[in-house]
Amino acid sequence: MSKEHPSVFISYSWDSEEHENWVTVLAAKLRENGVDATIDKFETQSKTVNLNRMMIEKIKNSDNILLILTENYAKKADTFQGGVGYETNLLIQYIKDNPDKIILIMRHKGDYRKAVPFYLEGFHFINFSHDDQFDIKFDELLYRIYQVDVIDVPKVGPKPKLESKKIIYDRIVNETTNIIPNFKEITDLDKNKFMKQSYSKILSLLYEFAEQTKQKNNNFDYDKDIVHNQKTILRFYINGMEKYAVKIWLGNLFGGKNQNIYLSYGRFNIDSDNSFNDVVECEVTKTKDLKLKMTMNFMTGSNASDAYGIATEIWKQIVQYLNH
Repeated sequence: MSKEHPSVFISYSWDSEEHENWVTVLAAKLRENGVDATIDKFETQSKTVNLNRMMIEKIKNSDNILLILTENYAKKADTFQGGVGYETNLLIQYIKDNPDKIILIMRHKGDYRKAVPFYLEGFHFINFSHDDQFDIKFDELLYRIYQVDVIDVPKVGPKPKLESKKIIYDRIVNETTNIIPNFKEITDLDKNKFMKQSYSKILSLLYEFAEQTKQKNNNFDYDKDIVHNQKTILRFYINGMEKYAVKIWLGNLFGGKNQNIYLSYGRFNIDSDNSFNDVVECEVTKTKDLKLKMTMNFMTGSNASDAYGIATEIWKQIVQYLNH
């Protein structure tokens, strides 16, 4: 588990005033987000500091070391020049024993190999080379510092029960399909678990669609208002003005046993769930599998039956209004 305020020391080369300002802004933004980030300027502005001793202490005691990779940084590291060269002497052995503490930040457009010192070749870096992607990369950096996985990797489940299939004649298979009963039972618990999983999948897909749209369109943005773990409002902005919104929540307005997913488009009262434009219900197929169904699909005209299909139709509805 990561610390509440992890400490980070940022190592960089004094390439230009613009580059030093960028590093200063990065450190300040990290501190605003709970990270105890420091650079040499923070240490030297109010007291006399032995820089070599400071580097040793920061590398030894900080939770993470951020190395800002530029072509000039690589040249100084490879030739052991200045403060970067001194840090390189310390890091060559240190990184072998503590590879997870080192985080590489790339600030170079073009051939990235020119900005990577010899002893860091092959290591992963977070690419901050393009300023229009700063927020996305900054989030990736925060996940790394706080040791939170960007992708929720599912746990390895139990081994499935697999049986070897016997070789039988096609005629037997084809002609007995309709007379062999299926006694599998679908319970209310099965349905509600399926709807909770579908709700989470649909939300994750909508976030992904919105994020990809944001990367492609500089004037687009979105905001997610998570009211609680079963109700979320997504608001969409063009040029900073709210253009459209969709509320999606899990519940049952009619007091039944099974939960549904409700959708409301446009502007609305967050607290009121009495009106909606569509309902996604759980259906049991003839083979006793579970699937989704949009029951009021006059908004989308969709026959989608899984989370991806439903999320796609919702997104088409959103884009239709964003284009108005």
